[in-house]
Amino acid sequence: MLIDYHMHLEQGDFSPSWLRRFLDTALSRGVQEIAITEHAYRFRQAAGLLPAWWEQRTGPAQDLEEYVNLITTAQREGWPVKLGIEIDYVPGREDDIARRLVEPYPWDVVLGSVHWLGDWPFDVDPASWQGRDVDSAYGQYFATLARMATSGLFDVISHPDVIKVFGFRSRQPLAPLFRPVLEAAQARHMAVEISSAGWRKRVGEVYPAPELLDLVQALHLPVTLASDAHRPQDVAADFGRLCEYAWTHGIRQVTVFSRRSPSQRPLGPESTAEAGAAG
Repeated sequence: MLIDYHMHLEQGDFSPSWLRRFLDTALSRGVQEIAITEHAYRFRQAAGLLPAWWEQRTGPAQDLEEYVNLITTAQREGWPVKLGIEIDYVPGREDDIARRLVEPYPWDVVLGSVHWLGDWPFDVDPASWQGRDVDSAYGQYFATLARMATSGLFDVISHPDVIKVFGFRSRQPLAPLFRPVLEAAQARHMAVEISSAGWRKRVGEVYPAPELLDLVQALHLPVTLASDAHRPQDVAADFGRLCEYAWTHGIRQVTVFSRRSPSQRPLGPESTAEAGAAG
């Protein structure tokens, strides 16, 4: 079964016609179900969780209710779309995240991600890495990711090694840093995302890297498939390669969600062939 559980409408409006472009691309590429997982920082309900300059950079805040209404209306009309959100984890703000962003809404899936280390958005500008200790940044990133998983707020760990996005590499082995993340996720019954987005970034590598996906499989954590598309043309991008990558690392099932309840669907060799032919 082909699913794409991570995409954003942010380059357009919250209209059925814009949403339909994402769904039509997915269906044309053999994907049976998509999850729209809009960035929480877009919305006024998330005001104050990230630095004020970031809110100014991203423009006027929108209303989360408008987004939720768009997706739930599409669901009532029979569109194979799940209601999701991607929330930047902010250590120490767990109660605010739960009260303002998670609990009030009928989410199907809640993605957790780490894009900030303190007040540093490490995946925005490669120049911001100059003069930084890369090993220390990786250590802080995975420690924050483990804390995110421990919080119990999220269903899926998104792009789990996105810290590598600009190609800056730690000299230390990553598996020992990643294992506590996965152990925390396992205790909270979370899934781990396998994302093709890294192939479109400077790093040119899937998330998570092979040795990290091997650890995911060794610990028997469930997985989701994702493109992290911000444009309709990127929906299910490279899904042929992605399904093959998952299959060769022993993945035989993918996870889908409904009202935050997970279930499993088979990922067979035919999924790789189907995605490759469609994409």
